[in-house]
Amino acid sequence: MRIVDQRNVNAVASSRSARVGGSAGARFTLDSGTATAKAEGAAPASVLGGLEALIAIQSEDTTRERRRRGLRRGHSLLDLLDELKIALLSGSPTPDLLNRLAVAMRDEGFSGDPRLDGILESIDLRAAVELAKLRKAQRG
Repeated sequence: MRIVDQRNVNAVASSRSARVGGSAGARFTLDSGTATAKAEGAAPASVLGGLEALIAIQSEDTTRERRRRGLRRGHSLLDLLDELKIALLSGSPTPDLLNRLAVAMRDEGFSGDPRLDGILESIDLRAAVELAKLRKAQRG
């Protein structure tokens, strides 16, 4: 629906009596539909652009999220290794600590960042070596 104002700009600025009259106001008409057809023809392109943007945003979010998870995992493994070091210096590590370290090592996933993944592999290797040494010491 389109509103067509047939009043002159000077008529709007005129006295209040002209506005109160009511019959010289705006008139409502229906469009012939050409503007609607043009808008519908352009809609698929904008929808595709919107979908592509949404997919790009989602892939960026998953990359960020994977990196964030990798960082969290690395920090938690390093914290557990620090706890293990303190436990070894103070006596012997508790079985709970060894279980937590083993569980933390099971959570594997790649962040997509080669540098971060390399660091995480080094941390995993160090944790695996420490676990193997402690398990061998417990058996023998």
